[in-house]
Amino acid sequence: MFWHGSEARQSRRSRGSHLEAWIAFAPFISQTATVPEFGWLTGYTGCLEWRRSLRLLVTGASSFVGAHFCREAALTHRVHGVFHQTPVSLFGVTPLRCDLRHPAAIDRLGQAQPDVVVHMACKVMGTGIEEVNRRMMDVVLSLGVPVLYASSTMVHWESDTAYARSRREDEQRLSDSGLDFAILRPCAPYGPRLKEHQPRHTESFHRLADWIRRWPCVPVIGDGSTLRQPVHVLDFCLSALMLIERGMGCRAFDAGGPRAIRMDHLVDVLAAALSTEVQRVHIPAALFGLGARITGGFDPELLEAFSSDDIVDPAPLTEATGVSPRPLSEGARDLR
Repeated sequence: MFWHGSEARQSRRSRGSHLEAWIAFAPFISQTATVPEFGWLTGYTGCLEWRRSLRLLVTGASSFVGAHFCREAALTHRVHGVFHQTPVSLFGVTPLRCDLRHPAAIDRLGQAQPDVVVHMACKVMGTGIEEVNRRMMDVVLSLGVPVLYASSTMVHWESDTAYARSRREDEQRLSDSGLDFAILRPCAPYGPRLKEHQPRHTESFHRLADWIRRWPCVPVIGDGSTLRQPVHVLDFCLSALMLIERGMGCRAFDAGGPRAIRMDHLVDVLAAALSTEVQRVHIPAALFGLGARITGGFDPELLEAFSSDDIVDPAPLTEATGVSPRPLSEGARDLR
């Protein structure tokens, strides 16, 4: 059975926030009952199956995607959210401050006795990207347990940026580790802000939505023909959870929306979701790069990402998890 992402989330969320004991019923949707300290029982149409509640250690828990994942995972699992600078305060999530760049983190994280590490921490911009991400992966692999790694679709591009090299290296090291793993590569994740948590860095879609609300014109890099395939953050998180619960099997998946859209159309879709109209102003990439160097608000090395198509096939992930990603026209409503 395949679930539309929003329906699947509603099924999980409808179980309520009290994890001691509950059971919910609805036709044709998976139903779950939680038994404290033991696990949870999921019933599908015509069958029941037992699934153990897991101890999940989530790095990068204070990030936009990381916080959403912790919040969803805590509905059915015991979650430790690892952060470095921005504190995490989410219902059902045990916060754990730790600097993953240092070997001492191994003992500290090991005290959580995780069944699975969900590795979402990553240095994206600035200096020392490869070294920092390499040290963090050292710590993750040293724990010796299965890993779900949130990578990036940038590994497919011809780009030779430090960020792309680091992601490829991490994936290769994980594949060679001998551990069970799954790699999920999100394409332009977006979704709602969390009222109870504010990430240190504003997500790009939130920044774009704020601009559309405030200004009549929106800058678009290049001619607007670049293709993107944004994935809703909750579809990504639910897919990750389903892989963890069903078995990861040393596989890698791309996570994107159901279809690719032009950047011009993406702006129009967001404007429609926000009940406004804007004019698109196309800016040459070279001029935008110059502005980025002057203002310091954008890493010029990542400029190539905005002039390259980012197209993925979501079918393998849907087949493995049963989660069908929602289109941007629907998911964009969460940016209101």
